Amino acid sequence: MYVCVCKAVTDTQIREAAQGGARTLKDLRRDLGVTRDCGRCASCAHECLREAQGQMGKPVKALRKAA
Repeated sequence: MYVCVCKAVTDTQIREAAQGGARTLKDLRRDLGVTRDCGRCASCAHECLREAQGQMGKPVKALRKAA
């Protein structure tokens, strides 16, 4: 499924990025461009990353809420 429509990033790409070492939303932004345009995908992208890392048994850094 598409997570970031602006950059056409899918949940599969996020899982692959997690397997490649992405640990934070900042990593996903750098590697895939998520949250770079409108930012509406942030919570879904973070959830996909958490799920992917949970399946790999790695700890996940928490998403900071914007002030």
